[in-house]
Amino acid sequence: MLTITLLVFGMVRLTGDPAYYLLPQDAPKAMEERLRRELGLDEPLPVQFVIYVGNVLRGDLGMSFRNKVPVADMIAQRIPATLMMASGAIFLTLIVGIPLGIYSAYWRGGYLDRVSRGLAALGQSVPSFWVGLILILVFAVALGILPSSRYGELQHLILPSVTLALGAVAGLIRLLRSSMIEALNSDYVMFLRMNGLPERSVLWKHALRNAGLTTLSFVGVLTAGLLTGSVLVETVFVWPGVGRLMVEGIGFRDFNVVQGVMLFFAAVYIGVNLIVDLLYAVLNPRLR
Repeated sequence: MLTITLLVFGMVRLTGDPAYYLLPQDAPKAMEERLRRELGLDEPLPVQFVIYVGNVLRGDLGMSFRNKVPVADMIAQRIPATLMMASGAIFLTLIVGIPLGIYSAYWRGGYLDRVSRGLAALGQSVPSFWVGLILILVFAVALGILPSSRYGELQHLILPSVTLALGAVAGLIRLLRSSMIEALNSDYVMFLRMNGLPERSVLWKHALRNAGLTTLSFVGVLTAGLLTGSVLVETVFVWPGVGRLMVEGIGFRDFNVVQGVMLFFAAVYIGVNLIVDLLYAVLNPRLR
């Protein structure tokens, strides 16, 4: 977290002077200097960093240069929208990625396997903002059956969630397929089949349990990525989430907003991965 704070603090200050965006172009020099002093930008960078870290340790992410409200409050207002879109994407990822990954491994080389691998290759190759624009063009502009933006109802959630989930589904299919193939070729699965255990039980109960442990770490990273990687998707669909808040902060050189959102994303990513590591140790007897 400290490293991320230092990197973001330095990089945002390479993007320009906030006074240029907050004041009229013909503003006198004295007004610019007074604004920088009010924003705390007149101090040397090391002093600014120490002051910022001290404030963060007290739970203060600073005030927005543009809106004059606490950054923490702005993030809190945007979190529900981001959670809604990420939850929809996670739901789609699991209900599509897990069955396709399992049956692609079970009938490897068959039609379903080829379709699943093609979907995985496509999902990992195309950028999310391009997918979002194509979905808007087809379902909102050409067919007119789904809205291209806005927020609040289930129909507004469909296109953003599908866009965000496509890359995640691709990654889950590929990893789960390879883990299931390894599990299905193992000695214990051959032993279960020799003893007449039903194939459905072999596949879903025994093979998936062992393959799922390998996939668990990826699912954790995936969940954190869907929560924190929605910046472009929120921008394309004008979704009022935390990612779009960061884009707006970058556009207006609102340093505190950008720094606060990045710290929030970093905390989510680190926290989710920590939880997954602990769960992996709980679920895997060999680690205990």
